Amino acid sequence: MKVDWKDPSDAERLRRLVRQAVNAKQRDRYRVVLIAGAGLGDQGELYREQIAAAAGRSRQFVDEWVGRYRRGGIDALVPRRQPGAKPKLTTEQRQELCALLDAGPGPEEGLSAFNGPIIRQKIQERFGTLYTLDGVYKLLHRLGYNDLMPRTTHPDTDPAELEAFKKNICPSVWISSKQPTPTSVC
Repeated sequence: MKVDWKDPSDAERLRRLVRQAVNAKQRDRYRVVLIAGAGLGDQGELYREQIAAAAGRSRQFVDEWVGRYRRGGIDALVPRRQPGAKPKLTTEQRQELCALLDAGPGPEEGLSAFNGPIIRQKIQERFGTLYTLDGVYKLLHRLGYNDLMPRTTHPDTDPAELEAFKKNICPSVWISSKQPTPTSVC
């Protein structure tokens, strides 16, 4: 396999890029093209299997990146960022969901906090978009919410009864939970 240089200075530029590359995969892309174009040692032209063995990569890797160099030069050796899937919710819908989450459940719902299945149902009812439960948790994470949170105080909790329970029913727990005083120092 022999590569004809797109530019006469490409061999030297690739040598410099191989030395400077921090990412090992990117460095191997440069090395594969450099070996295919300049050879290795006293061997001028190598088979793709030999290039793959020298770089520690597969023949498919060699074919892919040598082909990209042939089509686009050194700039084609840097992979482009993939755009990914289009979001299911628009920006306005995500903002509306954030407002819903920040407001929390209303008293008519009888909930102390939203959980994943309930948020999934609310998204489907309000926006007509079906998410998997895992998708809901990933969406919450992208929006800056954590699906693990301490339970808020239950709406039916009476603060006076709670204090009476703490002080009168289990005073031994309060006493034993104090820091022990050291009796001897070694």
